[in-house]
Amino acid sequence: MPDHSLPVDLLDDLRNVLDDMDVWRLDPGGWADIDTLLERVAASLAAGATHEFRDAVADLEWSGPTKVKSADSGATGRQPPKIREKVTRLKDTLESPKQSGQGKPSGESGGR
Repeated sequence: MPDHSLPVDLLDDLRNVLDDMDVWRLDPGGWADIDTLLERVAASLAAGATHEFRDAVADLEWSGPTKVKSADSGATGRQPPKIREKVTRLKDTLESPKQSGQGKPSGESGGR
């Protein structure tokens, strides 16, 4: 079972990014990058590794459609099924700490 002792604000950041991903449109290479980042997020969440989790969520957020792409970067599309499944699994995993209040307030992370 994942360690939900990560700071609540970091868990909320991930929730927000995952929700935003519903409208992202990326080229296939962009979705491949997102796939790798979702693996990092899941692994750091499961390990309760605050710094790695923070970095992975920030990287995920910065990999979204806000970064400038060239006109010849290829066609964009919505989340592939594989990505959608990972996003759904992460959202389901996050529901447990939100409902039970197990996450630490941001000032209690102990590792700044």
